[in-house]
Amino acid sequence: MTHGTDILLTEEFDLQIENGDFVTGRADAQNVQIIFLAHPGEVKEFPMLGFGASKYLKGQVSKEKFYRDLKLQLKYDGYVDPVIRNNIENIKIEI
Repeated sequence: MTHGTDILLTEEFDLQIENGDFVTGRADAQNVQIIFLAHPGEVKEFPMLGFGASKYLKGQVSKEKFYRDLKLQLKYDGYVDPVIRNNIENIKIEI
């Protein structure tokens, strides 16, 4: 499932603005990136949303738990069948 168009962000997560207007476009990749990086509670409108990748870097976690938790968070946002490839250090998420 794709979510369609949305306001786009820069790589630094600032609003993209051109000619005084917000830039819109396909936002699925940035939405997945935000879910991957954000911890639960950081997205105020949806406090349960957020994978919080940095918490997995601090301790021992199985690859299975990492993938299961990530898929669950992506499903919360409507990405029904995400495919996660490679290993944890070089992850690729296909939606």
